[in-house]
Amino acid sequence: MAGATVIEERRRGYGSALLRGMRDAKGDYIVMGDADNTYDFEDAVPLVEKLKQGAEFAIGDRLAGKVEPGAMPWLHHHLGTPVLSWVLSFFYGGKIHDINCGLRAIRKSSLEKLRLRSPGMEFASEMVIHAQKADLKIAEHPIRYYRRGGGVAKLRTFRDGWRHLRFILLFAPFHFFMLPAIAGLIVGGYLFSFERKGYLVTGSLGMLLGYQILLFGIFAKTYLWVTDSFVVDRIFGSWIEMFKLEYGILKSLLIVLIGVIFFAQWDLANLIRGATFLALGVQTFFSSFFISIILFKTRDNIQ
Repeated sequence: MAGATVIEERRRGYGSALLRGMRDAKGDYIVMGDADNTYDFEDAVPLVEKLKQGAEFAIGDRLAGKVEPGAMPWLHHHLGTPVLSWVLSFFYGGKIHDINCGLRAIRKSSLEKLRLRSPGMEFASEMVIHAQKADLKIAEHPIRYYRRGGGVAKLRTFRDGWRHLRFILLFAPFHFFMLPAIAGLIVGGYLFSFERKGYLVTGSLGMLLGYQILLFGIFAKTYLWVTDSFVVDRIFGSWIEMFKLEYGILKSLLIVLIGVIFFAQWDLANLIRGATFLALGVQTFFSSFFISIILFKTRDNIQ
């Protein structure tokens, strides 16, 4: 394009190139798109109009538009993109139908609210995730998608699909861990109420696994919160106060005390229950130390 400023980015990767271009862009609106003739940049005009009408981030929707025969592999068109879009919507809310669409527009002021850093293809998912977490007003518009104009595509179906899915899951640790954790605690707690030893042992295992998975979820989200790896979650920032070291020690002592009470009855069923609560108490005690270590250098100095 005549008059365009070309910037060189030495780091390889889809995200690296886009991050450099976005950082150096001067306008109020930023449009991004793949330069392989798969997109008609006239389709970016409606996206910019969406921004002018009040949206903060606008993204094309190839699935609702027109996909030229041969432009997108069948697996991407009918399985990969719809499934990844659904998974992202499930974990982060909202409803984006084509999270992998490369034709997008965003306000410069809105872009500055996001903490984008992925160097590879998962940048496409990261941008949508951060936009959702920042509560940006997001709009979609159907666009056309054409066969590649030349060169060799660098997309690798399963490798890049996994990188997108991995990123989606890593940045939603609380949700990802919470479902199996709740299931383990509920099923384990139910079986724990029976006197039959087989039920008790299975219930103990369920409770221990469920609680450990829950703690892993808390560890993961605490780390992401401390490192600013996603938009600050103020609710979580207040809630994590409950996991200060002092509170954790008190909770662990209370749980251990429950275990001791069961042990005092000195029959096999209650010994199993007592051992389970002792294990939960020890987990709570050391988990509080671990969370306190993660929180040690937070900017809010909540420790």
